[in-house]
Amino acid sequence: MTIQAKWLADSGSSVCDLGNGTAHWQADLDAPMGNPSIPNPHDLLDSALAACTTLTLQIYAKRKGYDLREIHVSVAHEETPGSYKLIRHIELQGDLAPNVRDDLLRVANKCPVHKSLSAQITIDTTLAA
Repeated sequence: MTIQAKWLADSGSSVCDLGNGTAHWQADLDAPMGNPSIPNPHDLLDSALAACTTLTLQIYAKRKGYDLREIHVSVAHEETPGSYKLIRHIELQGDLAPNVRDDLLRVANKCPVHKSLSAQITIDTTLAA
């Protein structure tokens, strides 16, 4: 699936429209120049890890029959020149034995977005004529 982004100067804002052909969302700059109710690109990146972690854990817990009632995932980041560190905190609620909690942590670290962000990433860019 391809993600497309579009911005029009006539819009009078810096909001970027995004879509994948079926879903549509937006991104903007950080306030004060942008709309603070619309996530910035770093928020979108961090939210991809939070969402994938949550979805992966819920699917796995259902399949294993774990008594997992709630999942709360928060992701923050620290940025320095040449480094982007994601800090993920996972809170699991339910009647979960220590070995089950360890298993869920193991699975969280194998969610597809975690794997992608932990891999060597390359970006090939072309400019349309």
